[in-house]
Amino acid sequence: MEKLVLIDGNSLINRAFYAMPLLTTKSGEYTNAVYGFMNMFFKMLDTEKPSAVAVAFDLKAPTFRHKMYSEYKGTRKPMPEELRLQIPMLKELLNLMGVCTVEKEGFEADDIIGTIAKNTSVKTVIITGDRDSFQLVDNETEVHFTKRGITDVEILDHENFTAKTGITPSQVIELKALMGDASDNIPGIKGVGEKTALSLIQTYGNIDGLYDKVDELKGKMKEKIVDGKESAYLSRTLATIDTNAPVLTDVSKMSFPYPFDLSVKQRFIELEFKSLAKRTDIFTYGLTNGVIEGEPLSAPTAQTTTKDITRVIAVSPQTASEINGKGEIYLYADNKGVSVFDGQTEFFFPIRVNLLDEGMDLAPILKEIVPIINNCNNLTVFSKKDFRHYLLKNGGYTLSPACDDISLMKYLADFAGKSETLEEVITEYGLDIAKPAFALSELKAQLLEMLKTGEMLSLYSDVELPLADVLFEMEVAGFKVDVDALFLAGEKYQAQLAELEKQIRDCTGEQNLNVNSPKQLGEVIFEKLKLGKGKKTKTGYSTSAEVLESLDTDHPSIPLILRYRQIQKLYSTYIEGFKPLIDKTTGLIHTSFNQTMTATGRLSSKEPNLQNIPVREAEGRELRKFFVARDDEHILVGADYSQIELRLLASFSGCNALIDAFNNGKDIHASTASKVFNVPLSEVTKEMRSKAKAVNFGIIYGISEYGLAKNLKISAGEARQYIASYFNEYPEVKAYMQANVAFAKEHGYSITLLNRKRQIREINASNYNLRSFGERVAMNMPLQGTAADVIKLAMLGVSKRLKKENLKSKLILQIHDELIIDALVSEKDKVEKLLVEEMEKAVSLSVTLTANAGSGKTWYEAK
Repeated sequence: MEKLVLIDGNSLINRAFYAMPLLTTKSGEYTNAVYGFMNMFFKMLDTEKPSAVAVAFDLKAPTFRHKMYSEYKGTRKPMPEELRLQIPMLKELLNLMGVCTVEKEGFEADDIIGTIAKNTSVKTVIITGDRDSFQLVDNETEVHFTKRGITDVEILDHENFTAKTGITPSQVIELKALMGDASDNIPGIKGVGEKTALSLIQTYGNIDGLYDKVDELKGKMKEKIVDGKESAYLSRTLATIDTNAPVLTDVSKMSFPYPFDLSVKQRFIELEFKSLAKRTDIFTYGLTNGVIEGEPLSAPTAQTTTKDITRVIAVSPQTASEINGKGEIYLYADNKGVSVFDGQTEFFFPIRVNLLDEGMDLAPILKEIVPIINNCNNLTVFSKKDFRHYLLKNGGYTLSPACDDISLMKYLADFAGKSETLEEVITEYGLDIAKPAFALSELKAQLLEMLKTGEMLSLYSDVELPLADVLFEMEVAGFKVDVDALFLAGEKYQAQLAELEKQIRDCTGEQNLNVNSPKQLGEVIFEKLKLGKGKKTKTGYSTSAEVLESLDTDHPSIPLILRYRQIQKLYSTYIEGFKPLIDKTTGLIHTSFNQTMTATGRLSSKEPNLQNIPVREAEGRELRKFFVARDDEHILVGADYSQIELRLLASFSGCNALIDAFNNGKDIHASTASKVFNVPLSEVTKEMRSKAKAVNFGIIYGISEYGLAKNLKISAGEARQYIASYFNEYPEVKAYMQANVAFAKEHGYSITLLNRKRQIREINASNYNLRSFGERVAMNMPLQGTAADVIKLAMLGVSKRLKKENLKSKLILQIHDELIIDALVSEKDKVEKLLVEEMEKAVSLSVTLTANAGSGKTWYEAK
């Protein structure tokens, strides 16, 4: 059965814009509205399965309604610039997809949709967020009205329309004739609201019937109706959709090619629509085992040619002898096979030739390839660290030649901080995805030039690339976990959770309450206990930590619930979450460090995420007791920087007062408190110091008076005074922060001491909140990013020293500003000394860097 879907393009992209957080590509293009629209579009294809689609758009030119009534839509706010820029992007994308778009000067999208709907004889679905389209509902046409965002949809058809609205579709315009429409500035009759208008239309059918029997009305109501007759008829005309607009109505020309061409996938990747680009059901073809579907593999070798590069699909690993390994080799390996490009030919060695074949082992392939790559002048891969793990896992091979890493080049060149697959990068650059090794050679040439232009070649070659080897060694070394202690802690947490659950139920009087159910908690807190006002969503009341903390003193159950959640998170994340990650033979846990995940340059880790272990609360710090030295002959040695970002702030801003405080060993928070509160240092109280500490660290992150007020639980006025006093005492800091913002506004990015760059797409946004966020990032990035650079330099220095001095101790963890070494007890003193030395001399500043070291059998003791 034929089905036509008509989409109100302006309405839907507007809904998408406000429903989605503001997103931008690495080049600064706003994309959130287009991304939201596309998600809606593909959901529609999945659910409706239409044979034809048309998307209607408004044009800026005045319509016949504007000529009839100059104030039509006169109260509407201008479209945000961030949204306006996305309209042509959406049209371009729809055209690339082969989806019909329709627009006509003098007519609105409603008129276009109405004309098509009323001049076709197929089942029609209208998707819109505009109630005007309700008048188009008939036996063949239904309206899918987006009530909120783009996912909450109400379906109106000829069977349910009157039951849902109280009127017929044709009476929609009659209702607006009386009550008007504020969104379109349709006047209606002054003093007649929706309830009155609905009653009159239900009684008289339409405004003609109303004015025929106007004498039946009494008093002021009759006066309003009589006086507003001209306005009512004008309003009805303005509200009536023109179903005879001079536009395309041939449904056969609204068909579209589905699945879509791979050019659409490429555009999705360019726009960074990763989830859509990864879908395998919406494009004409994908890759199967690294080979384009349909490529013949029956012969011993098969060849495909793009440009002048020949790709040999090798059934036999002995083909590796044909690789020219004297120069530079580009290699990509995954669970499908190994691709090698030697400058002339790309060889692909599939692990499994096709789904019907028994496949090939990886071992014989690597046996032939590894000697070749280890003898080449230079190897280029996508992720050096991952490739080293690949070799280690599949035969215990090591990697000896100089090796470049395209993933690190791309990460730095983008200024964006995101982890990407090679397929995503290849498609973004418009290269051939079927020849990944050749694509690496093309990418390398382009990315090296970008790094040179951005003055980041040294950051890549002297920091990030060698760091990949250090991280590989840390991951292989692992961190020992005391399994018995972990299980005992789990039992303790379970007992605490059971007791807290009992107390919460007793306290609320709800013995069947599921404490883990936000819905049930919300009903108890806001309906039974009647605490606060409560913000209800479609899934129930919000019981977020922020909401509960605001009610902390209102009822004894609230602190118990907050405590329960704290323990529950520790138990699920750090007890149950760690158990499956522990090697049953060695007791080691091998986290995976990611160099390309953050925009600031900081490392992240996963399985487990050791960067997120809480340290502010005592129980969070207790988790460190589970991490121990690997045996009795070892001890953990750790060191962390003291207030590194504040020291960087003092140095970068040239603030003499801060520089003096740090270089002379003064208590920086007490010193700041003395200045901000205008009291002698000897009279600074513990509370003053605590507030000054919050100000010191808040300034680094560009904190607002509201944010500081919330942190310190003081008034906004008091917070404003603290910040003003701080900048009055440290004017160089204010000037430095302002200079950071000005630089970012001019260049679109911030920069660290080592020339690492971070794009700040929000910095020039018209939206105040978004722009303020960008300004805060601009203030902080040079500090946080440089701190990340410094700890990386320290890691390189520590690793080099351990090897140079022939020590067996191993660097095993970096977390924020801290390094941990699993040291032989006999090497402890040497390790502690070199650790502090390398950390403190990582960079030269006008402020001394200070690292504090400790040691112990557990990570907790080493701190």
